[in-house]
Amino acid sequence: MKTIVAWLVGAALLGTPALSEDVVVDMSLGMSHEVNQVTDPMATAATGMFRFDPPLVRLEPGEAVVFVNSRGQHTVHSVPQLWSAEMAPISISNKPRVEVRFDEPGVYGMRCNRHGMYGMAMLVIVGGGGGVTSIDESLGAMRASDREKQAFRDLFELSSTQN
Repeated sequence: MKTIVAWLVGAALLGTPALSEDVVVDMSLGMSHEVNQVTDPMATAATGMFRFDPPLVRLEPGEAVVFVNSRGQHTVHSVPQLWSAEMAPISISNKPRVEVRFDEPGVYGMRCNRHGMYGMAMLVIVGGGGGVTSIDESLGAMRASDREKQAFRDLFELSSTQN
């Protein structure tokens, strides 16, 4: 019981982050970084309940992200329309920790197959980015919920203001 109460208090203190400057991780110094896959039962909306934390990561070529699969319910899958052709697609399921190295500059969109419909999406931008010619065209070609497409739009907008 104490564990459950402690977990709920911790979840309440963390809250639901809005897309802002504090959700961007700059790995230009070569620091290692984890991306947590969060289920937040205290969230007030589905879009905050299931999320990658942080949802936007900037890397230099050759750096890596470690995906931490919280509670075993999340997946990480590359989105073909938002994935550099220079890198093999990824598909991660039921793994507690997986490191993915990004060697080529580009834009890499990922989603949770189980919770993408709620907006559980993220971007990794390597080097100067590039590779996505039109976000609207790329999203138009995706089979995804409106929430998921909006999550990617928000991430692209945030990434363009962070350059």
